Amino acid sequence: MTTIRDRVNAHLPIVLQVLSTASLIVIALSAICGSKSLKELSQSHGMSEAVEIYQGVNK
Repeated sequence: MTTIRDRVNAHLPIVLQVLSTASLIVIALSAICGSKSLKELSQSHGMSEAVEIYQGVNK
């Protein structure tokens, strides 16, 4: 009969791999949501006007 410690040691690599994969998925989803939020924010604040002003300074 195996002890609890042996069972934990046998399953630990699998559990750590699942946690690692889940954390990478969370990071990717937060990056996607963050980029969408930044895009909406820039559109709502009229960043196109700022680009036109910046281009006008260089002329």
